[in-house]
Amino acid sequence: MRIAFDLDNTLIRDLYPFPLDAQSEKWFLKLLGFEALRKHTIELMQGLQKQGNEIWIYTSSMRDIFYLRLLFRWQGIFLGGVVNLIVHEQHVKMRCTKYPPAFGIDLLIDDARGVEIEARKYDFNMLRVAPEDEDWYVKVIAKIND
Repeated sequence: MRIAFDLDNTLIRDLYPFPLDAQSEKWFLKLLGFEALRKHTIELMQGLQKQGNEIWIYTSSMRDIFYLRLLFRWQGIFLGGVVNLIVHEQHVKMRCTKYPPAFGIDLLIDDARGVEIEARKYDFNMLRVAPEDEDWYVKVIAKIND
């Protein structure tokens, strides 16, 4: 299964100060300017990869693709692909924030209510995880095993 994760307020702090993964807060990662990841992100993604799932990032930010690959590679996560705003605009011609089917993505994990509305409108598989939900990773696992 190809699973994509949003970044801001889903895996990386933006407006909501959720707990961070201690492994992603190592001093040398901070020194290199890498953003810390939400608690349980690393173990979740590594577990999903061990099960044969392909992990992608789908963000509406303009973060550099090389930077994102390095950020996750330092955590032991190999990304199958990255969709940022530039890639999205090049490949998706409809007016929507995200459209995972254009990239063969089976499930999108995102915090945004607007993306949840788009998922219903454009008929794609999406799980909304709230930034304040401490058991977010359990819901991801349940959705995948459903």
